Amino acid sequence: MKTIRVTLFGALMVLITACASLGIAPAQSFDQRWAYANGTLTAVVQTASQGVEGGTLSKDDGRAVLEIAKQARSLLDAAHSATSVEDANRNLSLAVAVLENLQTYLNDRSKP
Repeated sequence: MKTIRVTLFGALMVLITACASLGIAPAQSFDQRWAYANGTLTAVVQTASQGVEGGTLSKDDGRAVLEIAKQARSLLDAAHSATSVEDANRNLSLAVAVLENLQTYLNDRSKP
């Protein structure tokens, strides 16, 4: 049962990253990109938790992913509260890059 949940969450991660190829318009505005990044953050945290529960991710690796996700969350908060457009976009871009790398890592770990 746990393996099925881990596989489903892995599939969800792939689906999230493949939205553009499925005909779903990519986020354009800052607020849309920020909301999409928050959704990605949620998916990363859930996938890491399920990976630990399902045995596809060690507890140490799960803790490391969650710590990096926490840092990405701080970047998202900084982007949302930034006083300049440049700072907001810079923090958001960095958070997105971190989250995309976490997604790739988790997707690679969930493959048989």
